[in-house]
Amino acid sequence: MVATKLFIFLIIAISCFRLLRFTESKVVQEEVDALQEISSTLGSKYWKLNADNCELEMVGLTLEPPKNSEHGIVCECLDQNNTDCHVVKVMLKNYNLPGILPPQLVKLPYLKEIDLSYNYLNGTIPHEWASMHLNFISLLVNRLSGEIPRVLGNITTLTYLCLEANQFSGNIPSELGRLNNLQTLMLSSNQLTGKLPASLSKLRNLTDFRINDNNFEGTIPNFLQNWKQLNRLEIQASGLEGPIPSSISLLNQILELKITDIKGPIQDFPTLKNVTGIEKLVLRHCNISGEIPTYIWTMKNLQLLDVSFNKLVGKIPSTISAEGLRFVFLSGNLLSGDVPESILKDKSNVNLNLNLFRSSSVEKNSMQALPCLETFKCPQYSNCLHINCGGKDATVKETGKNVLYEGDGQVEGGTAKYYLNGKTYWGFSSTGDFMDDNDYQNTRYTEKLVLKDFNIEDEAGGAQKPLVKKISNVHVTNKMLEIRFYWAGKGTTRIPYRGVYGPIISAISVVSDSD
Repeated sequence: MVATKLFIFLIIAISCFRLLRFTESKVVQEEVDALQEISSTLGSKYWKLNADNCELEMVGLTLEPPKNSEHGIVCECLDQNNTDCHVVKVMLKNYNLPGILPPQLVKLPYLKEIDLSYNYLNGTIPHEWASMHLNFISLLVNRLSGEIPRVLGNITTLTYLCLEANQFSGNIPSELGRLNNLQTLMLSSNQLTGKLPASLSKLRNLTDFRINDNNFEGTIPNFLQNWKQLNRLEIQASGLEGPIPSSISLLNQILELKITDIKGPIQDFPTLKNVTGIEKLVLRHCNISGEIPTYIWTMKNLQLLDVSFNKLVGKIPSTISAEGLRFVFLSGNLLSGDVPESILKDKSNVNLNLNLFRSSSVEKNSMQALPCLETFKCPQYSNCLHINCGGKDATVKETGKNVLYEGDGQVEGGTAKYYLNGKTYWGFSSTGDFMDDNDYQNTRYTEKLVLKDFNIEDEAGGAQKPLVKKISNVHVTNKMLEIRFYWAGKGTTRIPYRGVYGPIISAISVVSDSD
């Protein structure tokens, strides 16, 4: 039978009653009733499906949908007369739905895709879903909790499973290894623990695997080599330890490889000579020593290289033939020699700070890439500093006097940005492509780790609450004070939507003890 698809989009506007009319068709009454139950369970009150014409009726005084909302129901008719139609896809993204995941999905026997991303759904995944023939489940950015149900391993038709940015805990169930059709598995930004189950080695069709920002144990498993189709691998601040297995060189289809913040023994640079198509390579803070292999600088598809905060030595080749290379971040290593002109062809996208480079033939162009190449000298000094982060100048009354907080909101952000306030002689330097914010170890100054794994929501006792942290006995060397913010891979940049998020700092105030 020829299947025709009718796309029913949920368009919510202020109205008391609205009909969205489509081709005459017939959805079985059981599924119409089920959709109404599903709507109620999700916490939605504004729509229902017309049984006779596969029409979506908007009822009640509806509100404008959220700005970035996406919505739709897809019906598929099994006959050319459109008299035997069934729901095959439900999508309600960014609708702030406050309910729970609906067990009633099981009453939609032809359903293939469910996308409820970016809502406030709580509870866990209903066991009833295990009997369905779904191929796509996305529950990205919700408030789901508890353990990942083992019965998910029964949905062997799944090709896509995204549980990212929830509050799932416990181990990854070994039953997920049964999902032999799975291509995408995204579990980042949860509270998962334990070791990666060996059964995952059976997922030989995986193309995308992400487990960032969790609390796993053990080393990065060698069975990753089984995923020969893998295009994207992300293990950032996952809790797993090194070394990076040498078998990773067998993943020659990789386009994006991101492994960061792993503990473990010192290791050599992973062998990636056969991964010729790689586009983004991030091996930040992985305790890697030795030299950067020369073939890295010849990879024609490489666009981003971030090997910051390792123990790399040696020189950068004078000629770099990686034509597509746009972002290079080598901060916090022990690299030496001259800085080649070829790497500074687009200096705004390069950060080589805190290495042992000599002044180069392009020193006049190197300030963006090497803001700390030399000791900074101020024409005048001050014993206090007040900055309004991300805003304009603001005057605040403190201890009976007005204090001017200078704004930095007029400064355009960007990759490897270096900014100096020419009036009062404070500034900032940013490292990274804003996929990650980087910190570094500086042998020139005395350092003190003040806050580690700082969670502002926990510290403040909830969201939308201000918090002031006072830090005393700050060490100043050569009349210079550095304040550094480093994202160690914890947390997510998916909320409220994928974007750039720095430290949640409203203002910085530095006052001398003598004041």
